[in-house]
Amino acid sequence: MVDDTQRWDLSEELNKISTSYNYMLQYLSQGALDPQRDNILAQIITDAYQLTDKTVIALAGPQSTHIFYQRNQQYKNQQLKAMVDEYVVKRGTLQLMDGNNDETIRNNDDETYILRQCENLESDIFNKIWSSFPATTADVETITALLANEELPAHLKSLVLSALTLGLSKFFDAQKLKLLLNSYVTLCDSELKLRALIGAVIIIFLYRNRIAFYNDVVDAFKQLEDEPDFLSDMRLIYTRLIHSRNTENISQKLHDIITPEINKMSSDLLNKIKGKSPGSLEISEIEENPQWQEWLDKSGITNKLEELNELQLQGGDVFISTFSKLKSFPFFNTLSNWFLPYHDKTSITKSAFGDKKHPLTSLFSVMPILCDSDKYSMLLYMASAPESQRNMLFQQFEAQREQLQELQSEEAQSVIKMRDNIVNRYIQDLYRFFKLFSRRREFMSIFDTDIKLSDVECLKPYINDTSTLSVIAEFYFKNGFYEDAIKYYRDMISNRDADPHVYQKIAFAQQSLGKLRDALKNYSRYELVNNADTWNTKQMAQCYRSMHNYDMAIEYYNKALELSPQSVNLCLNLGHCYLDKGEYDNALQQYYKADFMPKAKHRAWRPIAWCSLLTGKHEQAVNYYEKIINDDTPSSQDYLNYGHVLQSMGRIADALTQYRKSLGLDGNDQEAFSRLYFDDAKYLVNKLGIPSSDYALVLDAVLQTK
Repeated sequence: MVDDTQRWDLSEELNKISTSYNYMLQYLSQGALDPQRDNILAQIITDAYQLTDKTVIALAGPQSTHIFYQRNQQYKNQQLKAMVDEYVVKRGTLQLMDGNNDETIRNNDDETYILRQCENLESDIFNKIWSSFPATTADVETITALLANEELPAHLKSLVLSALTLGLSKFFDAQKLKLLLNSYVTLCDSELKLRALIGAVIIIFLYRNRIAFYNDVVDAFKQLEDEPDFLSDMRLIYTRLIHSRNTENISQKLHDIITPEINKMSSDLLNKIKGKSPGSLEISEIEENPQWQEWLDKSGITNKLEELNELQLQGGDVFISTFSKLKSFPFFNTLSNWFLPYHDKTSITKSAFGDKKHPLTSLFSVMPILCDSDKYSMLLYMASAPESQRNMLFQQFEAQREQLQELQSEEAQSVIKMRDNIVNRYIQDLYRFFKLFSRRREFMSIFDTDIKLSDVECLKPYINDTSTLSVIAEFYFKNGFYEDAIKYYRDMISNRDADPHVYQKIAFAQQSLGKLRDALKNYSRYELVNNADTWNTKQMAQCYRSMHNYDMAIEYYNKALELSPQSVNLCLNLGHCYLDKGEYDNALQQYYKADFMPKAKHRAWRPIAWCSLLTGKHEQAVNYYEKIINDDTPSSQDYLNYGHVLQSMGRIADALTQYRKSLGLDGNDQEAFSRLYFDDAKYLVNKLGIPSSDYALVLDAVLQTK
């Protein structure tokens, strides 16, 4: 690859690496002791990594259409220090203009022009940092000075930290990573510190197989231990990264379940409830109407909205589905804007609301539930809305101001809550970039797999405690990521202080994945600790039944019934096992027993009726199917089974009547009905002796008679 670049500097680097390696081999072959051999080998490996990355950039840069290579070519001859110096001058001019309160002297057009120049330079600084590889000594010094300069705005420093993270996600650079790590130690602003640590943690995870060779980076990370909030910050970051895994599930749930249900509420229905003409309803009035609330409850929408609220309280990203549609504004074509912290002194604010400060712009600052990217989406949407709609939205937001300020006040009183909110919002910003940016496929997304930080040797000591692992395992378990949950539960077991119920949860996850033998092993491990757990015994019985090991299933259902003798479910399941095994009389005994239990509620009627048919007790079967049809809510399957009973008794005309009712309840789907009908031939033809030709003729009579 180096030869293909035809660059002498890269060839020289390769020769130096080869020479160092050959010297090391010579010393080794001569039997010489070399205590520095491991360090030299690590240096050779890291130099080879960096040379490979340089070579890829040299080959791809001039011809690739990817944004990294385009920006690398665009800025490679520009000096970062010159950009920052120019920015400092422009920023000083802007501050002088902004501090002049004399409207007769102040030139708003000039101020907007300088503001846009500052924003363009911020974008240039971002692009220069993220697309430069490797970082030069001069660049490192410039970035260090910029971050330490208290006169420069926090939003620029935030952009610099995000640029370092983004650049590292393309090509690993130890100097950039050490800048992030040092920033966590040296910066005072909590938002900046946490941005730096989040970026560093993500990058260390992405390059987890390479990081061990960089002793200076590992040492720099260990120095973070002295920071008072480091341990809690690591656990917050880990937890929030894990929560991001559920974002697509939440978005899918909103798209497929909650939103369609709400959209079913037509204006006619609302008008009918309120008794008003179209267009005269107020949202507040609808919420106050008991009839409306009753309709919401009956429709199930209330439960869905409560579920949505619960997801939000748990830190779920419930807004991405909505705001993904608001990322098409030209503002988001500029890469750096995806990482720009929200502030109300931007050119888009001026262009949207004029030179006079609009109260909406400051209101967004006190919205802790929205990440910065979504705040800009909302701002741009409001700016494009008609004045009347904008004012209406403002009034709605203004009504919530007090509540939002209370949330901020609560956050301020709790350091953990405040830091958790910062972590959550920044990770949501990162998620939106990697999932919604128009050129996202040119980047390696960090959110597509399980971010298992405990697999990284230098991170493991800080997040491998049982408490943290338990939170993560429970999150994965609750949301159905069973493979991931199993990994974390096993880590808890390896810590030797896990609760025995962990074995149960591993078993249930394995059972849900269809790994029944593994599930039985872990249920059995829990059984050694507590053999009087009904739920555990029942699950073991279910596993055996699913494996068609009916004898063991029956044994465990009987054990479970000894522990819970009044359980209708256990009694029915034991009957089902006997039914599966072909022991119909034993099955009937269990069904009768279940039917006499106080909480049975007709649940045993269907299995009794079916077993009665299979054992030739036709009159009893008829009685039970009549009870089902008259006293319960019959299904198409009930009418089908009743038809089977009547056909086996020779009452063909009556059987046809029931079959046609079954067909009608299934929407007259003849193909589906025929499939179900012939599936039952193994019972009626093979076991009960109905001639196969007669059985087929009955079906034709059902389908052809109008």
